[in-house]
Amino acid sequence: MRQANLWGLEMKRREFIHKSIKAGMALVAGTCWLAKKAVPRKFVRAVPLRKYPGSVGSLPDVLEQSRWSG
Repeated sequence: MRQANLWGLEMKRREFIHKSIKAGMALVAGTCWLAKKAVPRKFVRAVPLRKYPGSVGSLPDVLEQSRWSG
């Protein structure tokens, strides 16, 4: 007659297979997540503009005090 395992450390074959599959799935999921993070992102090149969009005006005199200056 077998002696009872006091600490519950005994593992049956089916339980071992289930735990091995779960650990393997966790490793695969972690590897996929890291691989997705490591892939360089797509980028779009900026096309230089030939003409500034909008009106261009002269700057006001910087020495003149405005109503918003302290």
